[in-house]
Amino acid sequence: VEIVLQRMAPRAQASHAKIRTSPKSRPVIQLSEEEATTDNVLAAYKDCQAVLVKASRDASTSTTKKRAAPGLPLLRCLHRRFPKVVTRAFHVEQLPAHGAAKSASASEVAARLLGKARAPPGPWYASFVVQRSRAALAEFFDAMPFRVPPFLRARGSGAGKVKHSEAAWVFFGTNPRHAALQGRAEHTDAIEHSGTWHVQLQGVKVWYLRPTAELIRQNRALRGVGPMRIVCRAGDVLCVNTRLWWHRTQIPGKCPLSLSVARDMYLDGTTPCKPDFTNVRGHYATRVFPKGSVVFTEDEAPELALPRSGDSNCGVRDVGGGALAVVAKRRIRPGEWFSVSASEDEDAGGGGKNR
Repeated sequence: VEIVLQRMAPRAQASHAKIRTSPKSRPVIQLSEEEATTDNVLAAYKDCQAVLVKASRDASTSTTKKRAAPGLPLLRCLHRRFPKVVTRAFHVEQLPAHGAAKSASASEVAARLLGKARAPPGPWYASFVVQRSRAALAEFFDAMPFRVPPFLRARGSGAGKVKHSEAAWVFFGTNPRHAALQGRAEHTDAIEHSGTWHVQLQGVKVWYLRPTAELIRQNRALRGVGPMRIVCRAGDVLCVNTRLWWHRTQIPGKCPLSLSVARDMYLDGTTPCKPDFTNVRGHYATRVFPKGSVVFTEDEAPELALPRSGDSNCGVRDVGGGALAVVAKRRIRPGEWFSVSASEDEDAGGGGKNR
């Protein structure tokens, strides 16, 4: 599906950007680095909850001679110096398709991908969160082209309210094959912040976005839109509210390394809580769950909110006595994120808040 990226005049206000829809085109607001003032980005984001800023020079080039371009050597160094930080919230989007890797734990796969001077042949796709360690965060951010994109730290009417969580998501993978390497199935995230910005540091990542019914109610111009295909290349920054957009990602074929880093943002001035994204973003299996087995009961996790997906691996069942349980709809492998079926409203083209 081809998309039309709505370009804005350098002096235009993003809130006045017109969204065009037609059977052959799909809209998304795109800004160049020159157009991406703080006010423009925040106004565009308020309208659509997704903005693509193309080719930030800060992100695609190193700012000092001593600083190496971010890549696998940086991730290996982080794994060597802070192994518990890397493995605490390590997730395998796609496991290597050979050997015993399919049944390996997250920590074993992390060691396999980052513990040696040379990564195993692909395809593989993984992620982890740098959090709950000031030393690890300081070292990691020092190697990044920026802690915060220029358009969110520059002066503007809303710049002073923008805050970020003290954590960084790292997504990396390689795909030597011709076919694209898929990430998680389409889903939304149960989040409380305003959204996340993703900077592509190396290679390419392809996003597919589709508005939820809640987002369509907020912006009627998005009715009938999606799925949108958005290609992020080195230097691009995608800001997206993953609660209001159904989303999935993939690494295109013949991509030696796709590396991106993300941070959660609070645009209303809310003070971020202490991060623990293993619990906030979702839960993943640490062992095999056979089809039909109980993953956990309502009594064990009464406040748990799982993301919804059209290709979910779990369902909610009545186990008697009025009690509910999350049950595996199919065999769930270690490292897979738990997700539940989309609501009837969402299946019919609507959407709602995860519960």
